[in-house]
Amino acid sequence: MSTDRINELIKKYINNSASKSEEDELLEWYRAKAYKDSKFPMDKQEVYGAMREKINDAMKTKHRFNYKTWAVAASVVMITGFGVAIYKAGIKSETPKEARVQNKIQPGGNRAILTLANGKKISLVNTANGRIAIQGGVEVTKSVSSQLIYSSQSSDLKRESSASKGEEIAYNTIEIPAGGQYQVILPDHSKVWLNSLSQLKFPVSFKNLKERRVELTGEGYFEVVHNEKQPFRVSACNTLTEDIGTTFNIKAYKDDPDLKLTLITGAASITAGGGYAVLKPGKQAMYNKDLTVSSVNFEDEIAWKNGYFRFSDENLENIMKSLARWYNIKYIFQDKSLKNETYAAVTDRFANITPLLNLMEKTGNAEFKIIGNTVMISKKK
Repeated sequence: MSTDRINELIKKYINNSASKSEEDELLEWYRAKAYKDSKFPMDKQEVYGAMREKINDAMKTKHRFNYKTWAVAASVVMITGFGVAIYKAGIKSETPKEARVQNKIQPGGNRAILTLANGKKISLVNTANGRIAIQGGVEVTKSVSSQLIYSSQSSDLKRESSASKGEEIAYNTIEIPAGGQYQVILPDHSKVWLNSLSQLKFPVSFKNLKERRVELTGEGYFEVVHNEKQPFRVSACNTLTEDIGTTFNIKAYKDDPDLKLTLITGAASITAGGGYAVLKPGKQAMYNKDLTVSSVNFEDEIAWKNGYFRFSDENLENIMKSLARWYNIKYIFQDKSLKNETYAAVTDRFANITPLLNLMEKTGNAEFKIIGNTVMISKKK
């Protein structure tokens, strides 16, 4: 089916003007798009109902019609809707022959190690909720909901550990292991969500500082409390991001060639190499020797923070990098050509890895086999 025809059918569906035969034609395109002609595990009516629900949900969040975005949203339901249904169907009845991957590698969780200014390391998994430390008139606590909170306290507490102007700045570092994530509330009430294999270094207090500068490696989602008199800046992989009343996501892993800054709300500037750019919401700056800016679907970029994976025509190598960080696994491509094969998928980050690998195997040319803690990726014979 041509792109023009698909576009026409989608518009008719959205406007409730599609005939029964046109809706059936759209359904057949969707079935082929989602599963690449592999056998469907559910009857037509169930598939159609799930597709309608996914399309309606997608359209509620779009201010303008966008064929490419809609098409991806329609096709990725194979994991969020059908993926769950297939997995549950495997419990109710016989597991489909296509579901070859059986090992249940469990997902990550709230795990982190905090290093205090005096060098003391604290595992936030084993530490009880409540006060962890007092540094420079700032109380550090671990909340019931696994947040690390920095807050200025009473004068009595400040006398216990005071920080005066001119005193050496005290830094803390939070490190997120593979299979971990954590949230930090900084002393200015800005919030940072940190993804697996990430590290954030930051001052214990921003008092008397000209700027609020933090250092990031890995991936972090920032919800910044804007203060024009004390700019918030993030240093990451030879780039500097400054907020202008902002929420943004920075992805700066050492094993990724590109640094990505995605703006969600407000505005932010980035300085990288000899380049400089000011971003608007929905824009992404990418830096790899040169700085470029493009439009993106930010929902893909911040899916991890919201508890799921979302891949829109992403190559398999990048998908496996993300899975390896979260599930704390290794992977080996036995056929290097598979690294560039693309997939569209949305799945719960807190599910085990098996359903996702099985569904990717059904829709593409790769086969997945788990040996111990390693996923072997080979080409279908």
